[in-house]
Amino acid sequence: MIKNLILTTPPLTIKKYSICLLLFLVVSSSSLLAMKYILWAMFLWGGGGAIGLALVFTGIYVGGFFAVTKKWIGYKQHVSLKGLKWIWLLGFLQLAVLGILYHLLPQFFPPAIAKFFFA
Repeated sequence: MIKNLILTTPPLTIKKYSICLLLFLVVSSSSLLAMKYILWAMFLWGGGGAIGLALVFTGIYVGGFFAVTKKWIGYKQHVSLKGLKWIWLLGFLQLAVLGILYHLLPQFFPPAIAKFFFA
């Protein structure tokens, strides 16, 4: 019985970690894409349009968190609420760090990400 428990525990843990990684990649890439469109709106419509679009994307980001946490608990392979909070917090921190680097320290802004934003 203990041998079966040891053999079944790691795949479940790996499966949960892979689900967390996939969720983080989706949240991270969607927030980076939103940031790209906010910059596009700033260049096209000015600061007011960019702030409006940023508020819309922030609402989608926060609403997405609440929608996922509400629907996710019913699934067999679910990520804990604490794990989902960490995923969304890391996505937000990624945007904050990139925003700080872009606005305050542009010489340290990663070139690959700059190519993505301005290409």
